[in-house]
Amino acid sequence: MRITSEVAHSILVKLKKLVNYNINIMNSDGVIVGSTDSSRLHQIHQGALMVFDTKKAIFIYSEDEAHFTGAKPGVNLPIEIQQKIIGCIGVTGEPNDVIQFAQILKVTVEVMLQEMELFNQLQYENKLTEKWVLDFVHPTHFHASKLEADGLHYLNLNFEIKITILLIRFPDLLTSTKHQDMDEVVNSRKKKDERLHLLKTLLPSIVFASFLEDDNCIIAIPPTKNNYQTAADSIHTYFMNQGIKSKIGIGGSYNGIEGYRKSYVEACNSLKLLEKFPKTNGVAHISDWGIITLFQQVPEETLKGFYAQYLPEEVTLNEEQIHTLEVLYANALNMKVTAEELHIHRNTLLYRLDSISKKTGLDPKNFHDALLLRVLLVIKKLTFR
Repeated sequence: MRITSEVAHSILVKLKKLVNYNINIMNSDGVIVGSTDSSRLHQIHQGALMVFDTKKAIFIYSEDEAHFTGAKPGVNLPIEIQQKIIGCIGVTGEPNDVIQFAQILKVTVEVMLQEMELFNQLQYENKLTEKWVLDFVHPTHFHASKLEADGLHYLNLNFEIKITILLIRFPDLLTSTKHQDMDEVVNSRKKKDERLHLLKTLLPSIVFASFLEDDNCIIAIPPTKNNYQTAADSIHTYFMNQGIKSKIGIGGSYNGIEGYRKSYVEACNSLKLLEKFPKTNGVAHISDWGIITLFQQVPEETLKGFYAQYLPEEVTLNEEQIHTLEVLYANALNMKVTAEELHIHRNTLLYRLDSISKKTGLDPKNFHDALLLRVLLVIKKLTFR
């Protein structure tokens, strides 16, 4: 790690609020790159050069000041990271008066620099992960061999291990790409970093995680029995308790780069279906959708053509009729339970179903017609916005 003017300045901003002494920070060339006395910036500090030569603390007393170019009376101590001297810190004053303070300051600065180095390392790793993930989720350019090689080299991914992809949507992070000022961009990035950190804390077993270029966050976890459901539920519950809405689509469990991609596509499809068929807990595994996922693969124009055969434009069901049918299907066509859940008399339910039959020519009390109506309702949600 190299001590630059930017690094020194960020340290001094924090320290000068706490102390009254003049503090200088010198880089490995003996140049003062940070000082609480701006007039001393960019000067060569002879005492710092001696620290590098001797690898020891240098004490400069008033009577010795003339022998040290660019220096004043004080204590100059080496800044050490991993047993390597990377800079020097000096405190102005008579050595006997400031030595204890200088020693405390040396340790404080070393800790701060180690924290900066760790943060920079984490940022670097996050950037590598983010770049790899963006290539991994690209809708058209999926280069399996390159992704696998890069994943092994940069992220140490073991593609023999099965993973499950969770795709989390945070609606509050969705911002317009137009007219965004720098503050909005920085604030959005900060929120994403904070949530990514929280997710990694909630799920220590995460294989990789990153935000995409929108409000979606991708997480890969190794599957164990019910692990994906437990993980998704804990994420959703945690953020809900924080007043943050989320929806989570879950893919299947596969190994290999092609399998990882398949899990991601399934998580995407599950999340899309959650938007059209909301669930109270906001979490859905691809297997939860059953035959609906099959309809999702059919071209939209084909679905619309099928829908029009039975329900042309002039035939429309109102919200009450649609809700009645949905509750009926949710209760396996059980009239008694459906009426109870709708809080209506059974005769009222029969009246509603008869009105649907007259309007559509399909009788919901008949199994085959009920099945067809169910399919038509699914198609309507999938294709009509």
